[in-house]
Amino acid sequence: MLPEIVKDFLLTHKEGRNCLCLAINQKHHIIQYFGSAHRLGVQPPQFEMPVSDYLPILQTETFESNFEIPFYNTSENSVCTIYFIKQKSISFVVMVDKSEIFRVTQKYQQFAHEDNISKNKFKRLAQELEVAKQELKKSDREKATLIAMLSHELGTPLTSILGYSELLLRNEINNKKGLEVIHKSANHLKHLIENTLIFGRSEAQGLQIQLNEISIQSLFNEIKATLLSMAQNKGINLQMFHKGADIVTIDVTRTKQILINLLNNAIKYTESGTVELKFSIIKNNCVFSVIDTGLGISKDLQKTIFDPWQRIEENSESGSGIGLFISQKLAKAMGGKLKLKYSSKEFGSIFQLLIPVQRSRTKQTLKDPKAYLPCNNKSILVIDDDQDILDLIAAMLQPCHLKIHTAIDAEAAFKLLSKTKVDIILTDYNLGSVKASSLVTRFKKLDIPLLLMSALPSETNKQKYIQQGFDAIINKPLNSQNLQKTITNSLSQSKSLLN
Repeated sequence: MLPEIVKDFLLTHKEGRNCLCLAINQKHHIIQYFGSAHRLGVQPPQFEMPVSDYLPILQTETFESNFEIPFYNTSENSVCTIYFIKQKSISFVVMVDKSEIFRVTQKYQQFAHEDNISKNKFKRLAQELEVAKQELKKSDREKATLIAMLSHELGTPLTSILGYSELLLRNEINNKKGLEVIHKSANHLKHLIENTLIFGRSEAQGLQIQLNEISIQSLFNEIKATLLSMAQNKGINLQMFHKGADIVTIDVTRTKQILINLLNNAIKYTESGTVELKFSIIKNNCVFSVIDTGLGISKDLQKTIFDPWQRIEENSESGSGIGLFISQKLAKAMGGKLKLKYSSKEFGSIFQLLIPVQRSRTKQTLKDPKAYLPCNNKSILVIDDDQDILDLIAAMLQPCHLKIHTAIDAEAAFKLLSKTKVDIILTDYNLGSVKASSLVTRFKKLDIPLLLMSALPSETNKQKYIQQGFDAIINKPLNSQNLQKTITNSLSQSKSLLN
């Protein structure tokens, strides 16, 4: 039977019946207890034992006034609140079972904790969603700008090509003049399309790098062949110099794209004078410098010149506004850097492309295409579903002294192969309703080089085509020098030349 003072205390505090009451004397020794100790997860106390020995949590208490210790674990599954009720001679330590309340509280706290985590997670997801939303809006704006820009930019060279070709067909203009304009406009169109495709790939899946050895002189020759007519039409002296090592290991395609972008801009924004491309190796970097005597870039534009859609509008020429942006992304993808080193209205601009030196596996000088084994008495089968392309390739390969066979589709190709021996096959990927990849096995039975023309020459696609069984990939639009070099090189390495 609980003492009346303890009953009153429990009633006042609205506590339940499941409790253990310890009566202690002035020395704080237990002299009597009421209730069931086992229900609270403890053993019954021994008489005359110090209460702090029975409940170690009380060792720091002075027992000078009433106190309360909430949620004390008496065992793994039991929790109680300890109350001390001070009296003159006999005081009381009351242990009230709080196990159920504690479990409910724990569940509530866990729920609150999880709810807080969920709220924070939701908040973070909402923030990420907002960022993604803004990025999507930005991407949509850039795509809309790109489409608007392309509709304008593509219209100009297409108008020139269609207009001058029509005049040529009617014999109303000098052939040389008309062809020069058409060639210039076609190169401009090619440049725009290449930049746009690179921009699309960089935004969608990143840029992949493919390292190859190349002669700097050979690289400069290819670039000069692309831009010389543009420079000559403006009366600009296009010069290229290099010193030091001639053979370097770089991503040839990406490097050439950057340099063509830079030189194209330099020629475009130079009214008269000189545009130079220089190469040297400085502090383990391949350094390409593009120097012009053009109108320069104002200081306020120099900070944003590599941002997309930034354009210089201070002369009659205009650009797409993505060339430098793309070039910088390409440079970073190669582990390098593209920077504007100097620019002024008086002296023009200097752009520098720095690419880390890659150690060559060989010190041999690369062969000049003219030094390859001759193609005399060799034959090639060209397959394309466009007759104009077949005629163009035949014209491009005429200097190689190849015997050229053509086929408009796969059926015509195999019909010709059943009667005629050829030394190499060049095919487009799309042959009407048939893909060239589905014909590789039949072609490879001939044990001759199989070359593929592709308008989607990304490194991923090139690797896929090589795995499918093609021996070399030739990019479209076709370049006669690259076409001749690839075919001649493939023939020189094939068994057919040894037979």
